[in-house]
Amino acid sequence: MKQGLSVVPDSNIKHLSVLVSLPSSSRLYEILEQKMKTIGSSVKIISIEIIKNPLLEGMYEAVKKIIAKQCKGYDPNERELFHGAHGLGIDGIKENAFDDRYFNASGDWGNYFIS
Repeated sequence: MKQGLSVVPDSNIKHLSVLVSLPSSSRLYEILEQKMKTIGSSVKIISIEIIKNPLLEGMYEAVKKIIAKQCKGYDPNERELFHGAHGLGIDGIKENAFDDRYFNASGDWGNYFIS
């Protein structure tokens, strides 16, 4: 069986990221709030934090360029996805990046997105 290519590099990068609180008065907060409200009117936003990790962001941009080169019109079809997490989940994403390879076929846990 042919083994696939992992598009999530093993970074081994620890603690080189920070959580940046997004002020509720910022334009980005307002945009995200509106998008989240399309999910349902009962959505309550407690806070929005951006995970900043320059090294992982650089890897992401590099992989995006590779994908774009393989796409019609140089369009990698990038989409915004929202992920809610708390506690150890935030720490894992912050330190090791978001790894979408982890899921469960029965839908009990993992990452599921629709468009």
